[in-house]
Amino acid sequence: MRRGHSERLGGVCALVGTRSSRPEHVRATRDALAITVPSPDHVLTPAPDDGAGGLAAALATRADWVWLFDGVTVPAPGACAAFEVALERLAGLPAPLVLASKVLDGRGALHPDAAPRHEIFEKDLTVGAVERGLVQLRAAPSGSLLIRREAFERFGLPRTDLSPSWAAFEFTARVLQAHEDTGYLVPSSLAVRVVPPRPAGRRGGAVRARARLLAGPAWNATERLWEGFLVAEGAVRGVRESARRV
Repeated sequence: MRRGHSERLGGVCALVGTRSSRPEHVRATRDALAITVPSPDHVLTPAPDDGAGGLAAALATRADWVWLFDGVTVPAPGACAAFEVALERLAGLPAPLVLASKVLDGRGALHPDAAPRHEIFEKDLTVGAVERGLVQLRAAPSGSLLIRREAFERFGLPRTDLSPSWAAFEFTARVLQAHEDTGYLVPSSLAVRVVPPRPAGRRGGAVRARARLLAGPAWNATERLWEGFLVAEGAVRGVRESARRV
């Protein structure tokens, strides 16, 4: 396993998605990036119909990391600095391919539509991450994701037939599938999603998307069982919440 040493952040290209956002949300993200310290070396905003062209442009900058935003998640001024501190504390743990911010709603609580999936089977690495104030990731939806260039070189680009959030979830799950490939949630790296959570009655599409992704290559047999349980649990919860509102 490739164990990481303390490292500096290196070059960063921020890519602000526009497929599922309004112009004012994109401007808010860009304005926040302008005062972020350290600031990204590049900030790109592709056209909504650009498909994978935005990522291709980001990779063409030769930056070490691509900082992906979904266009409705605004980073706190210290979000990037928290990533840098996390990298400096990683000696002894696998060098990450993905770092994720903690995405909050407007009240300061974890935004349910941006909650990541933490790793539950790699106990030794999970404990090591907790000791450093991190949470080992298994997958993460869109929001504020710092992805190492190597991840795109090895695993290709996110799928374009999925919504931005599910494309990020599937891509990070694929990247982090192997034991030697890991990522971390950095709770001190904060971002705020400026749109409210989807109502429970409208989360049926999310349940169906997760069920469809279970058939893909990103999960092993044991994980499929666990994810299948979570899909079923979410479906039952949605039915109960809808029934209470009647």
